[in-house]
Amino acid sequence: MRKILFLMGLVAGTVANAQDTARAEAAVSSATVYFGYGAELTHQSKVTITANTRTIVIGQLATSIDINSLQISCPEDVALLSHKYSVYTPELPPMVKTPEYRKIEDSITAIQQDNSRIQNQISIQREILEKTGKLIETTVSVGGNKPVTSEDVLKLVEYYNAKIEKAKNSIYQYEQTIIASNRRMSELQVRLNELQQLAPKRAPSYGQIILQVISKRSGEIPVALSYYTNNAGWTPVYDIRVNSKTNKVKLVYKAALTQTTGIFWKKTKLTLSTGTPSFGTNAPVLAPWFLQIYVPGIYTDLQRRAAVGNATRNVVQSYGDDKALSEVVVTGYNQQYKLEKSAQTIDPSTLQSYTTLNEGQLNTNFEIDLPYDIESDGQLHSVSIKDEEINCLLKNYAVPRADKEAYLMAEIANWQNLDLLPGDANIIMDETYVGKSVIDPNTTADTLNLSLGKDKRIAVKRSLVKELSSLKTSGRDTKQTFTYEIIVKNNKLTDVNLLLKDQYPLSTIKEVEVKLEDDGNAAVNEETGVLTWKIDLKPGESKRVRFTYTVKYPKDKKIVNLK
Repeated sequence: MRKILFLMGLVAGTVANAQDTARAEAAVSSATVYFGYGAELTHQSKVTITANTRTIVIGQLATSIDINSLQISCPEDVALLSHKYSVYTPELPPMVKTPEYRKIEDSITAIQQDNSRIQNQISIQREILEKTGKLIETTVSVGGNKPVTSEDVLKLVEYYNAKIEKAKNSIYQYEQTIIASNRRMSELQVRLNELQQLAPKRAPSYGQIILQVISKRSGEIPVALSYYTNNAGWTPVYDIRVNSKTNKVKLVYKAALTQTTGIFWKKTKLTLSTGTPSFGTNAPVLAPWFLQIYVPGIYTDLQRRAAVGNATRNVVQSYGDDKALSEVVVTGYNQQYKLEKSAQTIDPSTLQSYTTLNEGQLNTNFEIDLPYDIESDGQLHSVSIKDEEINCLLKNYAVPRADKEAYLMAEIANWQNLDLLPGDANIIMDETYVGKSVIDPNTTADTLNLSLGKDKRIAVKRSLVKELSSLKTSGRDTKQTFTYEIIVKNNKLTDVNLLLKDQYPLSTIKEVEVKLEDDGNAAVNEETGVLTWKIDLKPGESKRVRFTYTVKYPKDKKIVNLK
């Protein structure tokens, strides 16, 4: 009787526990993804409850969240007492063995048993060989009371040889049988592994939240959740499309988005934010500034510092004015992106109409009113944001002392209105991919220069004019004169604006004097020794410039880098 009452109470408790717990899954309805890493996810769920419901379990949340950012919204007539977040790992479903699977298992077991039996027979035959040999050896050496004749010995040897032959043949046959059985067992094991791959896998882990509630009504209620997670982010990727015939440039703004939240974002509306909330919100505080004596480095370190300083000062200039501007350097990044399509089929030409730009005090948000499917695979998913034609001046840029090729540059004014972020840029010239560049808008300049790659249609030649160059020695000094000529030609069908640069050496040694004798009507930067010409070329037109400098130094000295 007591056992019956105990079982009845256990069943009643289980039923009561099932009735006061409601379960549901929450789908990701929208995601605000931040530049770099970080995302705010919003989930929507509907839960069916009764007046007896005390616990609500909502699953399919991210596996890593900032618990302090968790926001929960319930109807007013449902009192939320507490909540608890955890990561749930589903149990591995039991494997259902098919008839083929069981047959293979039985075959492998039978082969293993047969191999064990054969191994036992091999052991018996080897033991017989060993004992027979010892018996014959004892008989021949001892002989007992009866003397052993040569005829007896011969009979023993013949007997032993026959025994050896039979035993070794048996062992050989057994070993060959085992080899064939093992080969067959390996084939069966391969097939068994294939069938195991078809077995149900453990479902991926996901986050869940357990809510303690009190409700006086029954029915379906909506529950909304939002939280911040680090396991997502985006970086900008640009396509710069140049039409060399019309000199028009189109900038395609895309996002390389990745997420490893552990859940599938299905039909999720995306908002891409340029903000980075994870960087902190505390304003900096100044600490005392104490000066220290500088200890100079070795000579090579000084050379490196000087080179960096020169590179900083010697920058690409705007063709329109003489203000120095930062150059975008062509790089060789090789990154593959997975093109992510929206859940609907949208004409790319109208994609921009679905994107809303909202500018705040601290960041800019691109709200895309389209449902996207983003898998939690850690891959880069390419999401198109907008494209627009930009007003820019196409110019050519050449430094023949460093590179014999000319480069095509795009000079963009008022670039601050483009909401650019640092990122890779694919350069596409006349529908042909030509290379990669890097856009770095972290500059205070008014104009942004983008390198569009080498322009083969601009010919540049730099040479030393020997008849105007000389080497003379007078007294204690040697004086060398250098005259260089640069010829440029426009092989295009359109006019070209060419920014041409060269340089003359500088001296920090008292005994070495450098003088620029003829600047060739160039703009001279005496601090860096850089000469700059702005040359306008008609189609097919060529022009030449010359400049001359002298170097004076003691005749018993030698300068190794004069050219």
